[in-house]
Amino acid sequence: MSRVTAALRELELPDKTAADQAAQAVADLNAFLLAHPTPTGRVRLCADEDGAETQVVIPTVAFRFFVDVLAELANGNAVTVAPVHAELTTQQAADLLNVSRPYLIKLLDEERIPYRRVGNRRKVQLVDVLDYKRRDAARRKEILDELTREAEELGLYD
Repeated sequence: MSRVTAALRELELPDKTAADQAAQAVADLNAFLLAHPTPTGRVRLCADEDGAETQVVIPTVAFRFFVDVLAELANGNAVTVAPVHAELTTQQAADLLNVSRPYLIKLLDEERIPYRRVGNRRKVQLVDVLDYKRRDAARRKEILDELTREAEELGLYD
């Protein structure tokens, strides 16, 4: 199984027990992060067996990502991990952007998101979809800021 396939494997929704365990873990880890705002990256994993203990060093970014994953599981959401170099189908890209597939095709045709053709299929790099998502969010924020400024000038915003 390739790394991309493994990263994009079928989503598994957490059951109530898993969601509750994840919620407790998030609470515990958030308390830890409050007490240690810049964790060293060293965590201790403890098995249910007496004396079974392993120390693992992980990057802080991965630790914080782990907390985010647990928070999503606690909310009953499935989570997937994909390397940024992963190629997506147009449906996967549309789902990630929360738009329809025809709208995504329009974005591709307008060259707002790069893609490549494989036979008669379009493939989109995950990193390009995420870049578009960031640019679109920034554009939307600029528009909202402008509307807010105009509303304040007109005395419509308290």
